[in-house]
Amino acid sequence: LGQTIQIHIIKAFAQLGLGDINQALHLALDYFKQKQDNFLGRWLPNANKEIGRQTTPESWRDIVECLDNPVQQGIVADDREQRNVLVLAGPGSGKTRVLVHRIAYLLRVRRENPRGILALAYNRHAAAEIRRRLTDLVGDDARGVMVLTCHGLAMRLVGASFSERPDMPDDKAFETLIREAIALLRGDGLAPEDANEQRERLLAGFRWILVDEYQDVGQEEYDLISALAGRTLADEDDKLTLFAVGDDDQNIYTFKGASVKFIRRFEDDYSAKPVYLTENYRSTAHTIDAANTLIEPARHRMKTGHPIRINRARAKQLQGGEWGKIDPVSEGRVQLLPAGPDPVSQAQTAIQELKRLSMLTEDWDWSNCAVIAREWKYLDPVRGICEHEGIPVQLGNEELPNFWRLRETQTCLDWLQQDNRKVVAMSELNVWLGKQRRTPWVELLREAATAYQEETRVTEADVPVVRFIEWLAEWGRAARQRQNGLLLLTAHGAKGMEFEHVVVLDGGWDRYNGKEDRDAPRRLYYVAMTRARQMLTLLCFNGFNSRKSRIIHSLEGCSSVLYRDPVQLPPPAPELYHEYKRPTLKQIDIGFAGRSPGHYTVRRYIAALNPGDPLNARQTEKGRWELFNRTGNRVGRFAKDFTPPEGMRCLSARVLAIITRTREQSGPDYQESIKCDTWEIVVPELVFGPE
Repeated sequence: LGQTIQIHIIKAFAQLGLGDINQALHLALDYFKQKQDNFLGRWLPNANKEIGRQTTPESWRDIVECLDNPVQQGIVADDREQRNVLVLAGPGSGKTRVLVHRIAYLLRVRRENPRGILALAYNRHAAAEIRRRLTDLVGDDARGVMVLTCHGLAMRLVGASFSERPDMPDDKAFETLIREAIALLRGDGLAPEDANEQRERLLAGFRWILVDEYQDVGQEEYDLISALAGRTLADEDDKLTLFAVGDDDQNIYTFKGASVKFIRRFEDDYSAKPVYLTENYRSTAHTIDAANTLIEPARHRMKTGHPIRINRARAKQLQGGEWGKIDPVSEGRVQLLPAGPDPVSQAQTAIQELKRLSMLTEDWDWSNCAVIAREWKYLDPVRGICEHEGIPVQLGNEELPNFWRLRETQTCLDWLQQDNRKVVAMSELNVWLGKQRRTPWVELLREAATAYQEETRVTEADVPVVRFIEWLAEWGRAARQRQNGLLLLTAHGAKGMEFEHVVVLDGGWDRYNGKEDRDAPRRLYYVAMTRARQMLTLLCFNGFNSRKSRIIHSLEGCSSVLYRDPVQLPPPAPELYHEYKRPTLKQIDIGFAGRSPGHYTVRRYIAALNPGDPLNARQTEKGRWELFNRTGNRVGRFAKDFTPPEGMRCLSARVLAIITRTREQSGPDYQESIKCDTWEIVVPELVFGPE
């Protein structure tokens, strides 16, 4: 405390000196002559609270007082030692802000060592956002704080690298890494004293663990966090303090192994009473009311009795927000529209409604809008009508090919590593990228370079090539393209995103698999609804009394929902019946160009192709589907089990991407048939239409 008082006295001396040097000298003399209470009473009479804080008043305001929610302030400024915390945070409640401000509080007020703080995010995009916000809030004080995904942490603990394992095809590979990290933390196979020594070395001084999206942890992540925190250790001094943020209502990744049971047992695991964050800063009061109505029937909820509500600063606004005045039809209410009998009529209804809204405002931007579906097949006719009518449209990130193996990425890596280059200036990289042929994937690399500069605050300085490649490998696993039009995506892909206007399509919402509980589809629909900032439109097949709309029936009687009459639809254009297919690598003969007898010629034909170039896809006499360039030369082949949509014919094909493959990536038995060390694979996009 003495050091804190001295800081405040020095500040007072400096402020006085700027205006009256004599007063500043009197302060200095009194500091050495008077008792502390008398001195403070004369020179800092109104600073009682500030003196007790180990930070400046400005810093306190930026970290604590700027939070206009007393619950948020209480969570951030909690000074109790060794207290584990679970924050149950509803959608749009500022949970990331609270987590970031909590870290800032530990740094600036508690004066904790930044290297003793570890934050775990559910994906690298979320981790980057935490780093960015923390740096904006506390500047260089954020250096040393480790912000990682669970996978990233596991790789560091076992000494692995993203750039060494960029082709991890599925979650099983990451699960293996996490299990290795858990074994190290537990000291499996070691004597107790050796296990303790290894744990201390791996923890490297960590004292605080902050976990985002705790509801989405699976068994491996749960065990990793448990091992980090020392949950099962007998000595309390060996345990770390755990701060977790999550919402069981938004647990939607059960199909990937995530389980809501872990957040539900947090209280017993870590002796932590939950704190509720329920003020919503994103959506309108009407959307919030409808979302509460929809999720309320879900069983075993942790926020029962704690519904989300609009934040106090907006409480007196129209329940429909600004669109309560703009739209005379809905007055800002959640709209429920009959979607007709099939995906085509639904797509027409969705676009017609968005076009109606677009005509009500001069600043309409399709890049602020999204159409969200349960399954991709319901989005195909939406894409078709957008392309037919010239509406800018973009597919969600789930449809991106393997970023690391893209021809453009590999070319960039070759350039970065040429002549054993050790460092590269970001300006030099941007110049090189600007000289490359403009493809969607070069543009994605440009976005990566911009993202690196934004995250690291590096603009002109030389960057170690190894560090940038490692960052690029991790970034590429969750590459997120900037939105440049109406975004089409699934509800799983929409997690963590928000849009001004959202349309949620009907279809498939009642489907669940054996890994999910009965309420999983309801939680997924809830996540889709709560992405909307302004207007939310829900579509319903076959009218409001359809048995297929069990979840939507939950909204019956909600005053915030407007049941609209069916809209008149024009005859559907043929494009609405198109099906767009982006074959996975399992559906492509990935070794075709590497083992073909005339592989040199085939490789030359592939090398001449670029994304967007037209292709011809057809079934040959032998029954296999193959790809040909515009002059009829064979450039690819599909796997034997590839089949087109039933009753459809291929209308067109184009190059989506060119990806690379090496002999080392093939199995030992397969390598014998390969005739070259590296080759390229054409990944097409196919358009099918009715026969």
